[in-house]
Amino acid sequence: MQYQVITEQQQLDEFVAAIADAKLLALDTEFMRRRTLYPEVALIQVYDGQSLALIDPLVDLDFSSFWQILKSDDTLKVLHSPSEDIEVFNNFAGFVPTPMFDTQFALQLLGEGNCVGFANMVKQILEIDIDKSESRTNWLQRPLTSKQLDYAASDVFHLLPCFHEIYKQISEKNLINIVLEESQLIIEKRSYELPDELLYQDIKNAWQLKPRDLATLQVLAPWRRRKAKNKNLALNFVLKEQNMVEIAKRRPTNLSSLRNVPGVEQMEVNRSGKEILNAIEQGKSIDIESCPEKLLRLIDYPQYKKAAKEISNQIKKVAMETDIPADVFASKKQINQLISWKWKHDDETRKLLLKPDLLKSWRWEYLQDVLSEWQ
Repeated sequence: MQYQVITEQQQLDEFVAAIADAKLLALDTEFMRRRTLYPEVALIQVYDGQSLALIDPLVDLDFSSFWQILKSDDTLKVLHSPSEDIEVFNNFAGFVPTPMFDTQFALQLLGEGNCVGFANMVKQILEIDIDKSESRTNWLQRPLTSKQLDYAASDVFHLLPCFHEIYKQISEKNLINIVLEESQLIIEKRSYELPDELLYQDIKNAWQLKPRDLATLQVLAPWRRRKAKNKNLALNFVLKEQNMVEIAKRRPTNLSSLRNVPGVEQMEVNRSGKEILNAIEQGKSIDIESCPEKLLRLIDYPQYKKAAKEISNQIKKVAMETDIPADVFASKKQINQLISWKWKHDDETRKLLLKPDLLKSWRWEYLQDVLSEWQ
């Protein structure tokens, strides 16, 4: 396995020229996510079947010509379980490479089960054991060790031959478009951001709160996200989710009482105490008539279990007819997403939300007859 490490502009320009006409690129990234909101990109791996490069994004390089290839509709980008890579590219490059083929989803579509890991895929298809010991090392250190570089290169080096075998089987079943559409769906979901006014509904245990408490939480949740973005801090390093719920319940009026809220850490008070108190005051100023309604969990709806079972059974019938695994059509989470979208929100709110997976793209093409009442 031969590869080059690119740290200079001339190297990148020459590599881009070498892969300019490639119809297929295996892609991967290495990144770190410690205390940050956004993943810190540390390496970009690219392989077209002949030229393999490890591009160092920590040096000052002009990526514009490389980005054009990743944006080209003429070049299929192959990744394995790309959800986090999508986020890396979104934040570092400002876009996501398309069209994209996710080998993990393709394996699921072929009936190989959910979430087949990269090492298991390589073992299964190529009969090669991969050493994963470097996966959790510090990718931001420089220089990277030869062991780290070999590991990073092997990811795309082995990905391409696995893809060829998977693509052959997917083609025989005429399922290529489903894989491509699913990748687009993942990109859409990873790029979507819940509007500020609805963010509180996603907070765990928010259902326990009364309307007046929810008014405070409705202010706290977007404040936390804004601060996390501005500081590039993971959300829970700004304010832990469970602490936010407790603060909304108790609505302390000063720093001393804020420190006494169970679970609240001194660091949270020192870093954001005054801002938290300000958010509490904003929540208190909301008229009771304008406070959010108490949130219901799906299990609080008497018909929930019956509806979920009916949807699941309908999907299983379609799965049998199409020879597509039922768990590819819909996980329990996706069924719940559909029911929540229909039952918990009015027409105006639904316009702000992502449409449920089951009501769009390839899934809807297969399921529209059995799920028409849910659209």
